[in-house]
Amino acid sequence: MSRKNRKNIYLKNTTYNSVFDNITAAGGRADAVRQEASDEYYRMIEMHPNLNKVAVVHWKQCCERAALYKTVKKYFPEKAFEWVDSAAMEYSRKSGVFINKVLNFPGMANIFLSGMKKMAAKGFGEEAGFRNHFGLFNSSEAHFVILDCPYCRYLDELDCSELKAGFCKSDEYMYGNLDKFAFERTQTLACGGERCDFCIRRR
Repeated sequence: MSRKNRKNIYLKNTTYNSVFDNITAAGGRADAVRQEASDEYYRMIEMHPNLNKVAVVHWKQCCERAALYKTVKKYFPEKAFEWVDSAAMEYSRKSGVFINKVLNFPGMANIFLSGMKKMAAKGFGEEAGFRNHFGLFNSSEAHFVILDCPYCRYLDELDCSELKAGFCKSDEYMYGNLDKFAFERTQTLACGGERCDFCIRRR
C-alpha cells in the first residue's frame, strides 16, 4: 500500500489524543509527529506480514504504542514515556468504567466469568501467540496464568522493552475497580516474574 493510500492510524485511533495535545502545548508540531509516527507504524507492521487474524490484533497494539513512543522520543526524550503511558492508562481506566457499568446491568455479573474464559482462550491462547494455563473457573472465581506472552517478545523486538509493563498495568485499570469483582495478581512476565497470574473473584 502506497503512503498516500494509507490512513493515519492516530487519526482513527483516538487513544493517544492527549499525547498530541501535549506536543502542541510544548511547542511541537503535533501533525508532523502524528504523520511520522503513522509511517513508522506501517514500517513496523510489515515486520510480521503473515500473522493470523487473532495474533495480528496484539501485534498491531504493540506497533501502535511503540511507533508513537519512538517518534515522540526523538523530539521530547524526557516526556515521551510519560505522555504515551498516561494516555494508554487513561484509555484503560475509561474501559474499566464501561465494563463496570455493563456488569451492573441485571444478570451480566452472572455470565462475566464464563465469558472471560472464552475470551481468554480465544484471544489470549496459542493461536494468538500466548501460552496459558487455566485453573479454577466457576461462577464465583476465575484463575489462569500466562506463561509466555507475545507482548514481551514483540516489544523486545521493537526495542521498546520499557513499554511492556504498561500493557500489564492496563489490566489493573480495567478490572481493578469493579463493584462486583475483585482483581488480584502477584506477578507479571513484563516485570521479571515467572508468569502473569490472574485471579478474579466475585465480591
